[in-house]
Amino acid sequence: MNVTAWKRLFISLLRATLLILLLAPTAIQAANLALDPHLLPGGEDDLPTLQQELERLSAGRPTLTVTRAPSGAGARLPGLNSLETPEFLTTIDPFGLEPLGGVSRVLLIGHSRGVDLAAQALADQARGRGIALIPLAVDVYAEPGNAILQDADAALVLALPELDAAAQRRLFASLTDAGVPSVALTDARQVEHGALFSSPGALDVDAWLRRVALRLDDLAAGRSPEPIDSRPSLSRAWLNLETAARLDWSPSFALLSRSRLVGEAAVPMGSMLSLDRAVAMALVDNLGLAAARQDVHVDAFDRDLAASRYRPNLYLEATGRMIDETRARAALGQEPERLASGGVVLEQLLFSEPALAAIGIADSLDRARRAELEVESLDLALDVSREFLDLLRLDASRAVLEADLELARAQRDQAVQGEAAGAVGRGEVARFEAELAQARERHEQVVADRERLGISVNRRLGRDPATPLAPQAPDLESSEWLGGDARFRAVLDTPASLTAWQERLVATALRDSAELEALGELRRAVQRELISRRRAFWLPEIGLEARYTSELSRGGEGDRAPWESPSPAVQLGVGALERVGVSLPETGGDQWSVGVSARLPLYAGGRRSIERDRAAARLEQVALEDADARLGLESRLRAASVELVAAWRRITLREEAQGHAEEALKLAEVAWREGALPQVALIDARTSARQTGLAAAEARWQALQGLVHLQRALGMTPGPMEASARDRLLTTGATTERRGEGR
Repeated sequence: MNVTAWKRLFISLLRATLLILLLAPTAIQAANLALDPHLLPGGEDDLPTLQQELERLSAGRPTLTVTRAPSGAGARLPGLNSLETPEFLTTIDPFGLEPLGGVSRVLLIGHSRGVDLAAQALADQARGRGIALIPLAVDVYAEPGNAILQDADAALVLALPELDAAAQRRLFASLTDAGVPSVALTDARQVEHGALFSSPGALDVDAWLRRVALRLDDLAAGRSPEPIDSRPSLSRAWLNLETAARLDWSPSFALLSRSRLVGEAAVPMGSMLSLDRAVAMALVDNLGLAAARQDVHVDAFDRDLAASRYRPNLYLEATGRMIDETRARAALGQEPERLASGGVVLEQLLFSEPALAAIGIADSLDRARRAELEVESLDLALDVSREFLDLLRLDASRAVLEADLELARAQRDQAVQGEAAGAVGRGEVARFEAELAQARERHEQVVADRERLGISVNRRLGRDPATPLAPQAPDLESSEWLGGDARFRAVLDTPASLTAWQERLVATALRDSAELEALGELRRAVQRELISRRRAFWLPEIGLEARYTSELSRGGEGDRAPWESPSPAVQLGVGALERVGVSLPETGGDQWSVGVSARLPLYAGGRRSIERDRAAARLEQVALEDADARLGLESRLRAASVELVAAWRRITLREEAQGHAEEALKLAEVAWREGALPQVALIDARTSARQTGLAAAEARWQALQGLVHLQRALGMTPGPMEASARDRLLTTGATTERRGEGR
């Protein structure tokens, strides 16, 4: 067999293979693979989710079925010898997390196969903080005893694949009952089962299962799976508010604002609801904020879409063509009358300024949306705090009006008795009756306002509108509300100290504002777009294309060249020519090509100039919005600080005025009963006592309203403040506190 015959045989085999792939795919029978469930964070409970991922990957092919394998057996994936590697466990320092502050004895709870190795990985970090780390293996048959729990200060929990959800709930319930806060190191879903907190570097289980499913699919198809060299982690920690309440542990506002909150934050019926708990409930249960968070997650896919332009495109194509038979006959076999071909095309973008700009713009917009989400969270916390304090104000006003109503009723009764004895006339009784009716109206109006506001607060907290609300009044004398802080009293001393304090607050707010951060990211996105629009006039787009095409069938006139005739005489002549070095072209066959192209549009109807000018105008608009936001932020901050100081000073003045008005009322009542004071003077004294009582009741809440507005202007979550937050608010020097840390 000569070279030409070998080449024709190879082309025929290749053609048949390509025809089978394109027109008649081989039915691949679904295989079964066994996997050790201990390699999954949830054990056997994760197998159905893994099966769903495999179904998604099958894309119409028979789906691989994954079954449970005995411990240590089953499919082997490179890099998946154990779920928790030392590198994964030491990504962050778990002993520095807030729930473990000040502990000395920490349990490390996990399954028997990995707890000792995990203890070795964490030993250096524990030793560096002077913490005794005690490994404790648990399984479905062995749970920790009360004695060992009583000696522990906290617990770090690895993944527990041997325990189902019910067993994990029992475990975390026993830890909580013993007063031991638990931190999930690997599986954040343990927080939903009762763990207090999850590590910020906990495993992203959904992404992890997708990686495992992809490699199992490769393994079943006979492909070599890529090694698993990293563990995907969640972007934020999880916090169980119900467990925190049972442990009587109050997380900081910084932790609340950065965590995904789970569990029930509601207080038992009849319990007092504090401001910090109300804010926590709103952050976890408010539907509007949940929708905003989901919007950020949805928009995050824009970054992947922008980056996808730099990934290769690979596709199959098939072509069928028929031409005129005369033309086909004249083509000498190079263009047959009927032709079917198939091919594989690979396209790769090498350089594109718009594609590069789209990636940078998507990153900036994503950061802007996340900053805007923080703004929405702070605004929600402010709204809840403001309405919560209004509830307290209405409760205090109702108490004053109830006392006024009882006094008006007592004065009316005294007048009725005086009329019966002939001491007063009917006119005075009628006047007291009118005062009593007005007092009832004022009281009923306050009650109605309180009910209406309670409905609004319940809506923000994600609760039933009819749920009773019993707000707990903050202690203004507490240092958490600046009452016992000498630095705040120093601010109140002189106008100069107030002005200097405002200047420091403005500098801090302009540096840490989430609103300004969002506008800054938006400005960077528009700047990048403008640069891209300008470069589009002189930068070409460069791409690579590789194409392989094979003929599947040909027929009709001109399907072969005359020298390819099967006639022995013709082939004898062709062979003689080939022996002397003359090569005749073959009909059909495979074709391949590789090309690099550069494209630079010269004119596109003026669209490029319009897009450039629009980007420039948009940049100017964002600059104006930034200037307006800075001015508005400074104005709000100064106004809030002035209101806080003024309201704080009014508290003492209004309390003094209330005392004097109540004393005057008592003297007026005595004088009226003795006939030495007219009725009008008594009514005026009662009116003055009521008004000063309402003013004194409102003064405390006006001061707190000023404080929460000031906290919001500074980017702090409104509410009671720990020492670090008070330092940020009152310290004269620069601060490095992170934005959003209200406690």
